Amino acid sequence: MEFSKEEWQKVQSSTNIELDDINLEEILSFNDYATKQEIKSLYFPLIDLLSEKAQRHMDYISYVHNKLLNKHHKTPFIIGVSGGVAAGKSTIARLLLELLKKENPTWKVDLITTDGYILPKQQLLEQNIMSKKGFPESYETKTLIQHLKAIKAGEKVATYTYSHLTYDRLVEQFHYIHQPDILIIEGVNIFQVHSQASELVTDYIDYKIYLDVALEVMKKWYIERFLKLQQSAFQKPESHFYQYKDLTETEAIAIAKQLWTNVNEPNILHNIYPTKNRADLVLHKAENHTITRLTYNKF
Repeated sequence: MEFSKEEWQKVQSSTNIELDDINLEEILSFNDYATKQEIKSLYFPLIDLLSEKAQRHMDYISYVHNKLLNKHHKTPFIIGVSGGVAAGKSTIARLLLELLKKENPTWKVDLITTDGYILPKQQLLEQNIMSKKGFPESYETKTLIQHLKAIKAGEKVATYTYSHLTYDRLVEQFHYIHQPDILIIEGVNIFQVHSQASELVTDYIDYKIYLDVALEVMKKWYIERFLKLQQSAFQKPESHFYQYKDLTETEAIAIAKQLWTNVNEPNILHNIYPTKNRADLVLHKAENHTITRLTYNKF
């Protein structure tokens, strides 16, 4: 079922979140954009739907635990957020996190990203797959699945974290997940299928949201982001991209286009775009960063 932006805005929402309490600057990713009015008209009905699904999930799990298994731990409702490079996945994930927390103040809501499950930089170099970073072979997918399985079982799990500055997994810095009511997981790889795998990440995701952006628009955003980072984060000696700190704008654009063409575009076309139809909800995003359509493959 598909809704245009205008149709979706007519959906009544019982959500009464005070947006003045939300710091959009902390939520919006670098070079992303959203207004409080858009959040209210587009995201509030979605928060209603997700809260209802999560509540029904918790009720059912509670019944199973109490009546059949004699267990009393929480089994979280896991929401997956995926999409292409520079599409705005992190913004969507953080926004859902804050809105779900405020809508359900008694619930514990948490967030992890799959960036931390990319192989450490040294291993990527040793395996000669640094140019394949973000491709399926660059992730510790089996470890991610083990962690999700343990989280579903109510165990306390030390999930991996990542630095976009050093372009590497953070050593001995973990984000601990322990019996949340809702867990949001964000990453380009979470809906992917592997023909030889006995288990998939999606086996542990209860609701899948895909952020759909045209390829040329993502390329434009990626280049714009690269230029802004080249003038900020890349200037720090610890940055993985410190070598680019003195590039002219023309040189920086050329490097960004090369990285896009050689790494990001093939990954999107072959590994990310094909997962769109596996999502329960597809959010279609326009060049001005606003959501123009919502396609529900499954409510």
